[in-house]
This record gives sequence, structure tokens and C-alpha cells, in this order.
Amino acid sequence: MALRNPIYLDADTLLAHAEYNDVPFPHEAEIVEKAVRKRSGGGKIGISGFGANLAAGSDVELQSTYTLAPKEKATVSKVIDGLIQRPAVTVCPDETHALSKDLVVELNGQTRITAASLVGKMFYVMRMLMDSTEGDIGAVLEMSAEDEEVSQALKRVYLQNELLPVPILLELKGSSLPIQVYVNVRPDHFIDQASADRVEGDLRVLGSVRQLIPAGNEGYFSSEEWLLHGWEHMLRRTLMASAAEQVKELVEQLPVDLPSEDVYAYISGPAVIVDAIAIY
Repeated sequence: MALRNPIYLDADTLLAHAEYNDVPFPHEAEIVEKAVRKRSGGGKIGISGFGANLAAGSDVELQSTYTLAPKEKATVSKVIDGLIQRPAVTVCPDETHALSKDLVVELNGQTRITAASLVGKMFYVMRMLMDSTEGDIGAVLEMSAEDEEVSQALKRVYLQNELLPVPILLELKGSSLPIQVYVNVRPDHFIDQASADRVEGDLRVLGSVRQLIPAGNEGYFSSEEWLLHGWEHMLRRTLMASAAEQVKELVEQLPVDLPSEDVYAYISGPAVIVDAIAIY
């Protein structure tokens, strides 16, 4: 099989699957962690009644990334090949395969970042800039990306094409499955660079089934993990009660074209969510 060139790798999870399935692997992987990259800036922004101080020199923390030497890339490919040959990985499952929780699959398709993650990035920046989230928390949802001061704060993240330390929800189109496929990409496992353009395109995803969402009236799954990552539980519950329309309004302010049937506050079934182990 061809040598894989991963852009994302959860090495601990991959090697745990290898050990469980008796696939040979190195016990001391030489994966070197890079320092967390940061951005600095200054100023003060106002968000619908909030005063959010961003002192000069404040940092917006981004995802940490890793380097993977050619020898380690070969090792990763051999481990994945070994899992497929066991077979401990279901490659390109279709309508004839019964999906189940924790099943490890490899899927091909076109990936893109969902609206929930685009707005979640905005919410994360705002939460980090605020002195406190107490009080009129509904005002957070009234912020406008068109406001000049807010826009300047967001541009430092959006225009740099970099990813914040939050999980990303991708939609995977054109896979072998007859249902919608979404991929949960946890932070801090990117190889060399964590940027938005690297997770969108024609990619293969190795991952484990996290959630099966049925069709019908009960076929919904909240997107709060990606939309409001890091927010206190009760605040998340309060905000999610009216999030759907507010998220759509925020998305309309962004200079991107998104499908009309995108993920906002909820994921509709029938669908499956896969936790990414490797993307290549």
C-alpha cells in the first residue's frame, strides 16, 4: 500500500488500537511537540453592551502542532495497514455494513468545516476576550461581525487561517455511506500546521464511530460541543435554547457560501459522527 502522509494524527489512540489488535508498533514514538503559537494585539471592543478588554500583548492561543519525521510516517502507515489487514478497520463501509458505536472505519470524501464550527470559533474568541460571562449572557448572541471593533478582533484569527484549540466538526460528502457523515476533529493533533484549508478537500479519514443519529423525530444531536466549546454547562444550556436562528444570522455575516442545509444548533439524522484518529 502507498505511504500515507497524515495531516492529523491522534497517535495515542492509533497505537491503543494497534496494541488491542496485536499489531506491531514502536513503544517510543519520536513525535516532537512544537510550542503553542500565539498572536498579540491590543485595544478594547464593545459587544452589544459588553466591555471586553484586550490589553496590549494579550495572547490568542492557537492549536499546538507536531512534527512527524519520514521514519515515523512510515511507521504510521504500517500500523494502519496492519489494522486493515486484521481486519480491525472497516474500509469504505456502505449500506451493506451495520455501523455500531466504536467501530473503526476508513472513509473517503470531500470535507468542509460546518457552520457550527465557524460560529463556534467566533464564540470562543468572544469568550476569551470577555472579563466575565455573568449577567446578560443573551447579549453575546447579539454581537455583529460587521461592527468595526469586533471585526478587527476577529480578523486576527479568521484572516490568519489558523485553528483555535477547540474541536472542529467537518462534513464529509461523497463517502460510501448512504447517510450524512460528520467528523469530529479534536484539537492539538495536527502535523506541522493547524490551518483551516488543510482540513477541507479530498481526504481520507480513519476514525471510530462516536454517534449514530437516527432518522425521524428523534433524529437530532446537539452541536453545542463545537458551537460553545469551553462555556460553562448552564450557560451552554441557556444559550442553546435560542441558538439556531442566532447562529444562522451570524453565519450570514461571514463572507462564505454555505449549503442551506448546514449544521447550526443541531445535527439532523440519519447521520453518523466519527471521531478522527488520522486524516490523510
